[in-house]
Amino acid sequence: MSDFLTRNRLVTAKVETTSGTDAVPAPATDAVLVEEPRATPNMELEQTDEVTGSLDTTQSIVGGGYMERTHRFFAKGSGTPGTEPEFTPYLQAAALAMTTLASDLDDTAQAGAAGTITLAAATPATDLTGFVITTDGGTGSGQTRVITAFDTTSKVATVSPAWTTVPDATTEYVVHAGNLFVPASTALKTITDYLYKKNSGAGNAILEKITGAAANLSFAIQTRQTGKFTATLRGKLADPEGVANPTGAVFDQVRPRPLRSADAFLDDQRVCFRNFTLDFGNEIVMADCPGEEYGYEPARVTRRKPTGRINPQVLTLTDRNAFADMVAGTQRKLWLNWGETAGNRVSIYLPSIVYTGKEDDDLDGISADGLPFEPYGPDSWVYMLFY
Repeated sequence: MSDFLTRNRLVTAKVETTSGTDAVPAPATDAVLVEEPRATPNMELEQTDEVTGSLDTTQSIVGGGYMERTHRFFAKGSGTPGTEPEFTPYLQAAALAMTTLASDLDDTAQAGAAGTITLAAATPATDLTGFVITTDGGTGSGQTRVITAFDTTSKVATVSPAWTTVPDATTEYVVHAGNLFVPASTALKTITDYLYKKNSGAGNAILEKITGAAANLSFAIQTRQTGKFTATLRGKLADPEGVANPTGAVFDQVRPRPLRSADAFLDDQRVCFRNFTLDFGNEIVMADCPGEEYGYEPARVTRRKPTGRINPQVLTLTDRNAFADMVAGTQRKLWLNWGETAGNRVSIYLPSIVYTGKEDDDLDGISADGLPFEPYGPDSWVYMLFY
């Protein structure tokens, strides 16, 4: 009878100071809630073809290899605005850079226009693109928008969609504190990921480590349901270890929120849809190195080709002509923003998507456009904010 139960597994993850060097993620500080963690060592077998005087082949030789691991986790905040979510290491391993706005920027505007607002003169010279702003007093109070550009000198913030009521010098606003993740091409990070297989009986647990790990990331969400990320890790293989059962794991207590009461805009037009998916398309490479124990250096993201799909309800061609947009290569933008409580809200902004197809979808008798797309824009094709 096995004493190793899948529900007893525990995962911890931590960004490495030196790529490939064990960062020793601890249960008390680095535990992550994930679904169905899977660890698969990929070993390379050398097939031999020596003749032995019979038709049988000789034993294969096990060469080197690497570790692959899959974790699925929910899109949610940490519960405290400006405090990063516990799954941050997986986002950073997927070649995303993090910017933190530790506290709200709460002030009065200098001026406004149809698609802009001039923030207070004392606003820090930090690029606020991708952060979310809400007007909470004066003219045009009660509007929430995503900042699509910010001039750090003039303090003019461009927003999407355009204001319903244009703000002015009486308008009070708050730029919400949060942690913003944007694709990066330099200063990329790798992580150490521990998978503990706890022993429910007597004896040691099993610890399976992966170091020098990079990741591909995909995301999926459906209206009225919560969003989930899937991180597929690849990194340096290590021998399993027998260790004492880990104790003292600490997780944040925030539960994810379903996609409802949301801001959902496709090119500044409110959109109704069922499914949205996004794949980062990271290509992960591990270079050969005979000096490494299993023959591979730490993993690196060497290329990405993001793709996605959304299925909005069909509108008249005057309102949305997806076929014409696809043929012309017209760039559109997409913004999803949901969650009712500060510290547990999510914003995903794609400033420029190009449709790569047009498919007929049937949503329980309602016609929809199945629109596969490619995000466009070096290091700025997605802004993911947890606030």
